[in-house]
Amino acid sequence: MARYKYTPEVLATAAAAARNVTDVLRLLGVRVSGGAHAHISRQLKRFGIDTSHFTRQAHNRGRRGERRTTSAQLLVVLAKGWRYRPMSRKATTGWPASIAALRPARRSSTCSVGSTPSR
Repeated sequence: MARYKYTPEVLATAAAAARNVTDVLRLLGVRVSGGAHAHISRQLKRFGIDTSHFTRQAHNRGRRGERRTTSAQLLVVLAKGWRYRPMSRKATTGWPASIAALRPARRSSTCSVGSTPSR
């Protein structure tokens, strides 16, 4: 008689509450890795445990994304005096004065390396 770490009853309970094999691993307290995933998948098949409700590739099928930004987060009114500038705009408007003072000169003083011809 073979001895298994997870009994068919424990696996069936975890599989019934899970959406995929990774959820089964998490419910069992197993570290999510390829080897553990393959082992538990084989055990589920060996014991004939129903996995027809698993979502396969569409991980969030029928559910909203967990990290999705809510409308309440998007519609925040900034306090007076706060300025919001997206990163793309920061890059095109130049360096802030504190950083520009630390930047080296654009042109070498001893040679013409780095200079660009005028058009």
